[in-house]
Amino acid sequence: MTENIEKAIVTLEGHSKKVAFCKFHPTANNVLASGAHDTLIKIWDIEAQSEAINFEDHGGEITSIDWNADGSQLATTCKDKKIRVFDPRDGKSVQSIDGFAGPKRSSVVWASNQEKIIGVGSSKTSTRQFGVWDPKKLDAPLVVTDIDQSAGVLLPFYDPDNSILYLAGKGDASIRYFELVKDKPYLHALSEFRDTNSQQGVAWLPKRACDTTKCEIAVCLRLMKDSIVPISFQVPRKSDLFQKDLFPDAYAGAPSMEAKEYFKGENRAPKLKSMKPGTAETVVAKTTFSAKRSPQELQDENDKLKAKVAELEAELAKLQGR
Repeated sequence: MTENIEKAIVTLEGHSKKVAFCKFHPTANNVLASGAHDTLIKIWDIEAQSEAINFEDHGGEITSIDWNADGSQLATTCKDKKIRVFDPRDGKSVQSIDGFAGPKRSSVVWASNQEKIIGVGSSKTSTRQFGVWDPKKLDAPLVVTDIDQSAGVLLPFYDPDNSILYLAGKGDASIRYFELVKDKPYLHALSEFRDTNSQQGVAWLPKRACDTTKCEIAVCLRLMKDSIVPISFQVPRKSDLFQKDLFPDAYAGAPSMEAKEYFKGENRAPKLKSMKPGTAETVVAKTTFSAKRSPQELQDENDKLKAKVAELEAELAKLQGR
């Protein structure tokens, strides 16, 4: 029987307002980025239970954060309608550009395999849009395209293995998907999933969870009013053989380095695994987690020890007074 998790292993404290986003570093073990309504981005060393970096240069509530493939850069969107790209270890390296002009919440995702950044948001007339930027030249978008006039906020997901962008709107009954290419117009519409019931949110399984025998390239979990509904995206193929073009080596879900290496300035590519059934997996060393005691825990322990010492001294005084 699966046990309920009732006690946290680590508690990270530092934001003064509600935390809106958390995103684990893709290659460094136990490194976490968080964005909150206090307009702060914080990078945490989870094992040390401490804030490693605090980035304050945001002019409003943060609406999305995303790491690039090796975790060397972080991209954010904000209510001040800016898109920012920076190395969190170097606060002076920030690039800030105008994003989407509209009132809807904007989001950004990295397409590192194509050396692009993709953003979604809206125009001044509330038309939903997507845009593509070159992170090496952020002064102007490569393209900004209108999508529709729906009211829902777009939730983007990018699959780097197949260069596909999925757009699921909160409150929408559909999920659109596009292929990212190197030349204009950069994003080509592929198809659309449609339903009669609208979704309240979505989450995506990692690629290594897809069924390659069914040519399943993505699985979306749709949060409905009273259920979670999985949606399988498949590419029809007549052959029963493993489709190597659909399933290149995928992210293995294991760190490439330790937190201390990342904070010293190192960058490493993510570890990959073969998607071919029956292929011997590369042996990945098991990562261990041993949380150091937080300052508050050390203080509590110190207070208990002081109280115990005072108690023993009182007992000793009584014995000596007899």
